[in-house]
Amino acid sequence: MPNPDKEQRKLIVLSHIVNEYVSGASPVSSKTVGRLMGGNISSATVRNIMAALEDEGYIAQPHTSAGRVPTQEGYRRFVDMARDRIRLQKREAQRLRKEYDRRISTIKEVLEKTSRIISRELNNAGLVMWPSIEDLYLKKIELVRINAENVLAVLVTMTNAVKNHMIRLEEGLEKNDLSEIANFINENFEARSFYDISEALKNIAAGSGREKGPDALRLSSRALEVIDSVIASNIENELYWEGLERFIEEPEFRELRATRRIFEAFREKRDLVRLMKGELPDMDVQIHIGRENKSASLWGCSVVTSGYSLFGRTVGRIGVVGPTRMDYCRALRTLRCLSGLISLKLEEINS
Repeated sequence: MPNPDKEQRKLIVLSHIVNEYVSGASPVSSKTVGRLMGGNISSATVRNIMAALEDEGYIAQPHTSAGRVPTQEGYRRFVDMARDRIRLQKREAQRLRKEYDRRISTIKEVLEKTSRIISRELNNAGLVMWPSIEDLYLKKIELVRINAENVLAVLVTMTNAVKNHMIRLEEGLEKNDLSEIANFINENFEARSFYDISEALKNIAAGSGREKGPDALRLSSRALEVIDSVIASNIENELYWEGLERFIEEPEFRELRATRRIFEAFREKRDLVRLMKGELPDMDVQIHIGRENKSASLWGCSVVTSGYSLFGRTVGRIGVVGPTRMDYCRALRTLRCLSGLISLKLEEINS
């Protein structure tokens, strides 16, 4: 049976190695670990503990006579140990809160600002995923015929964001028909989420809503086709990022091939969007270290994400991308704090 004190000491040594390597990017020696532990443990004991950690796959020796560096398994063990105990200091939280006290009137401003803050605070690439259209609240819709097949749906949300969606409608509707449908939606469903609008229209079309008569049923069926087409057209969420240049300057990305892979991942966005959408509707922090990422283009990185909400419903994710030699404790603290601040600001804008 493992000795609890011995296991605890191993975790302390692993923590020192991770923290020292994150800050210095150089292999960590047993002498350094002994110093960090305050000289309360002999050099021989430190070496024995480091040898045990190496046998268990948590640290590795990159070169003969060099110190040790954390492995992917070592980072994972460290993160799992630390994540539940991490809290942002009150002064730090207040400083970040002030960033959102300034006048911000649109969801786009909130999300762009957040990506900049993440990049600045964590010195890596900050990510913010725009909420799905289903979770946005309608202020106004306009429908414009573009050609025989396509209609442009111009949406204004309660956050004052304007989004254009090109949709196809089965029936060839004229300008007056489109105006009638748009007016029906605007008059009956202002300040409701697109998801709620779709559900309400399905009930009306099925004859279970309060609206009666053939006109209401006809308009509700056509409005449902419009709303569901808008939702279906929004397959990939918009993704903001800031600070890509910050972390590719790290030693791990000096090789051109590694840098090219990262640029490709951000340019294409598919893998990052798929990762963040796949975590919905989870609100908690998720950590993907190295090859835990499904996309090979992200194997040299770590991705840490957290959810944000609107009126209690998780609608998007924020995150940071950096080398596996990332300051995970600071990333966890910062993202948890910003998730709460974004959620409050979005509710304020929507009120």
